[in-house]
Amino acid sequence: MSDMTAPVVRDASAPRLVFVDTEATGLDHRVHQLTEVAWILREPDGREVTRRFVPEHTLDGAEAKALAITRYHELLADEPRTPDAEWVDVLLADADGAVLVGVVPDFDARHLLQACQRVGRTPTWDHHLLDVGTLAMPVLAAAPEVPRGVASLCVSLGVPHDPGRAHGALYDAQQTMRCFDRVWELLAGLRVSGAPLPDPVPRPPSSREGSSVEESSASASAVEESPAEQVESR
Repeated sequence: MSDMTAPVVRDASAPRLVFVDTEATGLDHRVHQLTEVAWILREPDGREVTRRFVPEHTLDGAEAKALAITRYHELLADEPRTPDAEWVDVLLADADGAVLVGVVPDFDARHLLQACQRVGRTPTWDHHLLDVGTLAMPVLAAAPEVPRGVASLCVSLGVPHDPGRAHGALYDAQQTMRCFDRVWELLAGLRVSGAPLPDPVPRPPSSREGSSVEESSASASAVEESPAEQVESR
């Protein structure tokens, strides 16, 4: 396996990408509310900006399982909260014309769209969504399968993964980006060598993709921030 710390060579003509993850109090967009949102903007020249917010929210109608999975009361309940109008404006500036990239990104995009609508903003991100689980399928599976979640993708692709940080919006967005880069690293190697696709990688036995709450990132967990991540938390 190649060095995972090696810099990724990026095409200057590539689109702007926003690797995004959201956490909410459950899966029903009509009832449940965002508790955490994070994204990494990658410009075509490779520059990256990382953001994380805890939106204003209540626990009205929250699913206990969703809160428990990501330790909401332990890790998020006391964090300062940002009004939708503030963080949405930052998102729209970052995501203007960009492609949203995620794992099950339609879940995130629906929540983001609703947040925009609540404050009278119109999204200007690209209408295409890029699901990394689908992108990775040809290098992991011998035939079409249900796309894998963040943790399963990391294990399958050889991306280091810390279960203790999983289900936090920033960490999951970062892991999504690392899996995205790993897929393209594998494909670049195949192009250069002319080798066939690698052998299929079975789903890790520890994968919990049967849980719709976990796979759709339904609530929030803590994020360990470091200066190197250049995180702007509000």
